[in-house]
Amino acid sequence: MLWSAAVPPPVDLLVVAAHTPDLRGLRDLLGDRLTGHVAGLNITAKTVGLGLAASGGGTARRIAALSPRAVVLLGTAGVYPGPPGYQPEDVVVAETLQLVSVAALDGTAAFPDPLQTSCETSSAISHGVAAGGGRVHLAAVANTLAQTIDDALAGRIHRATGAHAESLEAFGVAQACRLAELPFTAVLGIAHQVGSNAKQDFPRFQPGAAIAAAAALAAWLHRGAPGIPHGR
Repeated sequence: MLWSAAVPPPVDLLVVAAHTPDLRGLRDLLGDRLTGHVAGLNITAKTVGLGLAASGGGTARRIAALSPRAVVLLGTAGVYPGPPGYQPEDVVVAETLQLVSVAALDGTAAFPDPLQTSCETSSAISHGVAAGGGRVHLAAVANTLAQTIDDALAGRIHRATGAHAESLEAFGVAQACRLAELPFTAVLGIAHQVGSNAKQDFPRFQPGAAIAAAAALAAWLHRGAPGIPHGR
């Protein structure tokens, strides 16, 4: 039975992003509607909102509506001072995610024991994307509630968590995927160094970073998207 226009085919991969600019690099691949077929897979890209709370709820809503087999967060991020070898428009694929509270780092607050503050992404998908070569790094990513704009604090977060990059949405998306029992990773283009220069660097490098992240994702799709589970 052929899928009709009224009954769309099942979604193999849901690509989510905080906002539309992060999806600019997918338009050549999927078209202006950001839905299409690549290497036999049905791909749909949707926005889910900025920040931890919005991204978690937005991803849960998209998952409920589309029932994908896997989810990838596509976007941009800042790289912490300290890790060597990074350049603007490099790509970080999240291997692990760490929820960060500055107050907890200072010892003036604490996460309650039952609260999950770290998680792993899908190893198969993350390594599959990173295996494409080029300036793609497999690394830990920290999720803060707000953008870190202090250089000293940026260094502290890197040393305390081992994270190479900072995201405002990744942990929220990951938790929505965990509850839905879906494999997930984040593919993030580097748009700035975390700290005091981020505000001036982000507008300069964000477009190229978004395109670089999309190129890494597209290369993985064209290799057959290793790591996506088969079947329904």
